[in-house]
Amino acid sequence: MIRYKYTVLMMIIAVLGVNFTQAVIGAPAPRGIEDLKALQNRVQQVVEKNQKATVALNSNENGAWGSGVVVSADGRILTAAHVVQGAEYVSVIFPDGSETKAKVLGANRSKDTAMLQIVRGGEYPYVEIGNSDSLEVGDLLVAMGHAGGYDPLRRPPVRFGRLISQNVADFFTSDCTLIGGDSGGPIFDISGKLVGINSSIGFDLKANNHAGISGIKADWDKLAASETWGSLSANPFANNDSPVLGVVIAGSNAQGVVLSAVVPGSPAEHAGVQRGDVIRSVAGIRVRDGGELLVEINRFRAGQELEIEVVRGRRVIPMSIMLTRRGELYKQ
Repeated sequence: MIRYKYTVLMMIIAVLGVNFTQAVIGAPAPRGIEDLKALQNRVQQVVEKNQKATVALNSNENGAWGSGVVVSADGRILTAAHVVQGAEYVSVIFPDGSETKAKVLGANRSKDTAMLQIVRGGEYPYVEIGNSDSLEVGDLLVAMGHAGGYDPLRRPPVRFGRLISQNVADFFTSDCTLIGGDSGGPIFDISGKLVGINSSIGFDLKANNHAGISGIKADWDKLAASETWGSLSANPFANNDSPVLGVVIAGSNAQGVVLSAVVPGSPAEHAGVQRGDVIRSVAGIRVRDGGELLVEINRFRAGQELEIEVVRGRRVIPMSIMLTRRGELYKQ
């Protein structure tokens, strides 16, 4: 236990840096060794609370190894879609070595998320679900997973880091170090609540993407109903689940983003947006070009309403627009 505590303390020092007075955005700045010890205790509480529910997943059907996390007492599991793609059932191994089987339910490949159900009845350790929408850059995070695959000689390794960025399409990025086998594993906020699922691992292992739990909650009923949809794209704006207004961008000017067309039947058309209008702001945030417009829109989800300001001639017109899914508006 002493060695474990020492390892956690060294991990915290490495993440926060040796300058204890340097502020970490989104988290209190430790002012000395006592603050670091207090933070160490918080990390240990997160681990003790959630490690038993962090499982290894193995499929003989697709040959994949990965991780997952149990989110309900009856054995509901969340993982990454690419871990279970092509499999109907997977083996579930708990940290204590006990093993069972789970059926693959639904998957949203656009968000790289999937839901499983343990087939054997019983009561299982599970984690508390949080809210990834409330995360801010610099927030402290704890990642777990069966790095390198299940190892009976150790518990799921713990990684500690910070949120680097809130990305589009319900993803966020952290600097928690991850390797193969961690895919599908959980990432927790410092209070111990589940805020994400490990998705893709960066080239340097320290800039990794996680699917936010808030996006998974929005898909929950479809996943539980064994629906599978979407495809993981290198361009998150092109995913079928991305929210869209239904406009065509011509360019930009001093007032904002100039529109060359409005898609028939789109949210923008229903709200009264016209060709030649200039989108000045989204949810109170000024947008200067098409890239900024896309980023601000993708802070929302399909089905949510947002306020925009449109410049038409000399008038500034406020509008409310109900976003829709890209896949609904641009059907194949």
